[in-house]
Amino acid sequence: MNNPIRRARPEKTGVRAPLGALELAVMQHLWACAHHGCLGADVQQTLERVRPLALTTILTTLDRLCKKGILRREREGKAYRYWAAVSEEQLQQRIVEGVLSNLIAQFPRAVAAYFARREDGGEAAGGDQETLADLSRRIEAMQSAPPGGISPRNENGARGEGS
Repeated sequence: MNNPIRRARPEKTGVRAPLGALELAVMQHLWACAHHGCLGADVQQTLERVRPLALTTILTTLDRLCKKGILRREREGKAYRYWAAVSEEQLQQRIVEGVLSNLIAQFPRAVAAYFARREDGGEAAGGDQETLADLSRRIEAMQSAPPGGISPRNENGARGEGS
């Protein structure tokens, strides 16, 4: 028997995937380092104040973040110096876009209904109907757009500005 209900699964890896707790802690440290960058040992010393972590664990996490395109690194002696390749805001935006795109692909009506609800839990009414209709058109456009981040067309057929 075919089950039409699928679980929404965010990407497990990649720049659009949610970060794990350790990855997030590492990124917060690297964002704080800003333009100076950090060595793996620097990250370990900072995070070890909260909980004991082996340097190899930190280095593995840093390597994974590099492979995801979230960090960049340069050799410095026998070690690497790491920098954030994206800002915190950019990463948050990419993760939200990835998760929402996945949800929209699997559950378009439920996503539209969720965003159409008012904060007080009531149904959309009055001026909200236009917003809901626009959201519905954008979801349909996203579903029919080829993968790769091409922005959906607006109701006049033009590509959206940064959408």
